[in-house]
Amino acid sequence: MKKAFIVKNKCDQSPFCPVKRVCPTGAVTQKRKFLKAEHPVIDAALCIGCKKCVTVCPHGAVAMK
Repeated sequence: MKKAFIVKNKCDQSPFCPVKRVCPTGAVTQKRKFLKAEHPVIDAALCIGCKKCVTVCPHGAVAMK
């Protein structure tokens, strides 16, 4: 089964990342500061390959492998 991963050079590191909100298993996490955030991280053990994160990312920063 394919799993999602973040393409870091496409990600804008928004603290309001829609990818983490849409994940049904909570596989996407992101460390945040007030107006800045790190790249989201996808836990491959929790990812079920549903591709919701791929479709919702406005920058195309999520891919499957």
